[in-house]
Amino acid sequence: MPESLKVLRRRLRSIRSTKQITRAMEMVSAAKLRRVQGMLLSARPYVRHLETLVGRLAEQEDAASSPYFARRDVKRTTLVLYTADRGLCGSYNANMIRQTEAFLRGSAEEKVELVCIGRRGHDYFRRRKERIANAFTDFGGKPDLEESVRVAEFLCERFLSGATDEVVLFYSAFVSTVVTKPTFQKFLPFDPASLSRTDKGKDAAERFYLYEPSRERVYERLIPAYLHSKIHISVAEALTSEHSSRMLAMNSASKNCDELVDSLTLRLNKARQGTITGDLLDIVGGAEALQQG
Repeated sequence: MPESLKVLRRRLRSIRSTKQITRAMEMVSAAKLRRVQGMLLSARPYVRHLETLVGRLAEQEDAASSPYFARRDVKRTTLVLYTADRGLCGSYNANMIRQTEAFLRGSAEEKVELVCIGRRGHDYFRRRKERIANAFTDFGGKPDLEESVRVAEFLCERFLSGATDEVVLFYSAFVSTVVTKPTFQKFLPFDPASLSRTDKGKDAAERFYLYEPSRERVYERLIPAYLHSKIHISVAEALTSEHSSRMLAMNSASKNCDELVDSLTLRLNKARQGTITGDLLDIVGGAEALQQG
């Protein structure tokens, strides 16, 4: 029984130490979540407005001449997968990887290559010998505009060179702290119908533009800005979802630690009471033996 008490005390110390770690990780994730969520909420209106402008440009007759609007028979697809660099974020990575595998199975007739943002997805599919065109693992848990521009330029180069016919983003969109939504979104080529959807209800006069210095220069500056911002906002969505999932996972782990501590404390008290009762019986038995002797 003394050995049992020793084991129980060791387990209690271990669980309390684990709870300190999970609690600290929860607080760190909450701080990161607040910071990244603020960046996400401030960037969404900017990207939405850019999308509206590009949608209005798509209505112009010469928009179809832009290579970004070129529609081809889809024989090669690039899927951009967003996962976390680290684990301990609940089912976040597992859900993204599982749905990516379903996408790959459903695209058996097309050649699908992966561009991985985050180490978890890259490591998983590299071990399974999937076709990986590139991996970007330098974000460090926060949106980085320069790195987002690198990703966007790589994807544009793949599309414009004909190495791929379609680019699809797959990330977890942030809805609320407890709700995230895995989202597939076409990145290239542009879909004029979906771009114009944000501008419904405007009459022709409101959509009329004067281009300075020229329409070509406007296209040249606006479209890359939109593509860069699209990647940047999707990275912010994914990172906000990741920090939210990790905060919830660590909160759940801390609660589990509390439950284990309560259970082990009860077992420890019972074991200690049993030890005391045994010692008392030995004393009483020894006293009776002396009296009889």
